[in-house]
Amino acid sequence: MDYALKERIGKPELFTGRKAELTYFLKWIDDIKQEKSQSTAVLARRKMGKTALMERLFNITFFKNDGLIPFYYEVKENKMWVVDFCQDFFLTFIYQYIAFKSRNSEYLKPETRSDFGKAVEIAKQEGLAYLCGIIEDVAHAVVHEKIDTLWNIVRESPQTIAFRQKEFIVQMIDEFQFLNAMIYRDKNTKIPANDLAGGYLSTAESKIAPLLVSGSWVGWLMNELNSMLPARFKYEYLENMPEEEAVEMVYNYSRFFEVPVTEETAYLMSKISEGSPFYTSSIIRSRYKHKDLTTIKGLTDTLEFETLDNRGTIKSTWMEYVASAFPQINDRNAKNIVLHLCKNRDREVTREELLRDLNLDMSDAELEKKLKALVMADIIGQGASNFRYRGVSDNIFDKVFRGVYEEEIREFDVKVIREEYNAEFEKLKKQYYSLLGKYNYQKGYYIEYSILDQLKYRARKNNDLFKSITRYLPGDFEFCEYSRVWRYDSSPEYAKRFNVDIFARAQSPGDYSIIGEVKSRDLRKFSKDEVMEFERKFVEVKRLERIDRVVGFIFSRSGFTAEAEEYCREKGIACSDDAKWLG
Repeated sequence: MDYALKERIGKPELFTGRKAELTYFLKWIDDIKQEKSQSTAVLARRKMGKTALMERLFNITFFKNDGLIPFYYEVKENKMWVVDFCQDFFLTFIYQYIAFKSRNSEYLKPETRSDFGKAVEIAKQEGLAYLCGIIEDVAHAVVHEKIDTLWNIVRESPQTIAFRQKEFIVQMIDEFQFLNAMIYRDKNTKIPANDLAGGYLSTAESKIAPLLVSGSWVGWLMNELNSMLPARFKYEYLENMPEEEAVEMVYNYSRFFEVPVTEETAYLMSKISEGSPFYTSSIIRSRYKHKDLTTIKGLTDTLEFETLDNRGTIKSTWMEYVASAFPQINDRNAKNIVLHLCKNRDREVTREELLRDLNLDMSDAELEKKLKALVMADIIGQGASNFRYRGVSDNIFDKVFRGVYEEEIREFDVKVIREEYNAEFEKLKKQYYSLLGKYNYQKGYYIEYSILDQLKYRARKNNDLFKSITRYLPGDFEFCEYSRVWRYDSSPEYAKRFNVDIFARAQSPGDYSIIGEVKSRDLRKFSKDEVMEFERKFVEVKRLERIDRVVGFIFSRSGFTAEAEEYCREKGIACSDDAKWLG
């Protein structure tokens, strides 16, 4: 797939998992063409992958080119005069629209987003002269600083163009909560334009240009939507990844950032991070000088650094949330409340219980005000009613907060947290070995990772060895430097999803790339039907990636049937069952 919009996650292959979310939202986007989709808000804390998800949805929709036009805009966390904001928002939309219609992705990054004349010129040049009227209307409102008229035109422009052209547009607005907080009516940015979001009261009901909005401050965004846009949005929560995707993410990040892990530590990391992309990325990319993620001690040391040291990404990110709330309520009681909720995070706690158990010298109304500020900052969560509250449901935040504040409240030695990590890892290690014995747990991931690792780091240096343990390679084949060694997943725009376990793209066009399959079964041999199925995927990946000099490769731990072996020989599909591939 061609990625029209450069994604902030970095290399496209870093995007891992989120299969259920992609499937759901791609159907939601496709349903727009039947006018069935309702505006939706994606809710999750920072660094959970909302922006990555929205950018990938944009790219898939852009690439599919089946009549539905994507528009993506991020509201920045910096002060802007409303006129400047409207101009930037509108011209971002116009250039994305032109890019889609012309199939020229260079328009996604125009030379300027401050020249309406240039936008008119490009629209005419691309045969889209019908855009000129609305561009000139916005330009007139900008010049004359007609703020309310300007925002009305700009906000409605996607729906207006969709209606006039009988088209469908999906509007993806990231960090929607900043719309009221960061945009100002005056050039000196002193008077907040704190009602911009409310303008979507009618716009959000559009079925031809519905909105998909997101926000990193869940409590804040929900408060804005509930108070200014009641019943206009459905809520979808971006949860931590399921276990299978969490383990895949650990290996994916490990390969990309060249930070080795073992089968055991990969499992432990996926469990301790509870499937959080943020925690996994922070551990693997940690700046801890003695980082070693191949041992439990090394993993514990790295996690301790990330959660207790001021240089840790995990700690500093959580402290940003704390800093947003505590200037309003920075007192011993607020910290004690959070600690109490952390301690009881497996259940909801009432205000009555907090007043009683913590001996709080305040009224119920004063307590409610403090709790509301903590909810808005995502430090605690709202329960099933306005009377109930709950702690953040992950054990890493608990340790970050206690490491900073518990000593103020009661006698506490931060070394306790390391002991807790050790105890948790011991418990998880027992679970891991129990699963390993019963189900051959995650062995497929480990074998796949091992072979990718061999191709990336050792195959070229030990060319003769790896050629000797691999049958039916072309006569002129040599293992080489690879620009990318990855697990290949087809893009979700294809009706039938597929993947191959190995895709090693040769750095030089004169060398052989490798497309491969890995099977870790103990008993059942690789069959001829399975080889033929792999062959179909091989042809498709070769076509999609536009590579000619490439060899197919199958590793089967339990070997091959006689028919499969013969078919591989006839078709020139390399194969091996030699354990030396596993290191």
